[in-house]
Amino acid sequence: MPPADPALTDAQRAVLAAWPAFQSAAAVTWGSVDRLVRALHHVDTLADLPDDDAAELLALMQRATNRLHALRPASPHRGSA
Repeated sequence: MPPADPALTDAQRAVLAAWPAFQSAAAVTWGSVDRLVRALHHVDTLADLPDDDAAELLALMQRATNRLHALRPASPHRGSA
């Protein structure tokens, strides 16, 4: 992960910190946290996202990450006997 941008607020930094886990769980290969922010909140970058929206995005990413992990099979051999 790139070094923390001092211009980001704590809420924005939390979103940035949660990105790698979300990216991995969702198998995101199409973009970046800024691209997600643009798609969902219609602002150019994470730095432009208000703190209340950043907190909501963080919660969404964490819920999605947890649910995606729960949906994954325990092992690649699950269901074979």
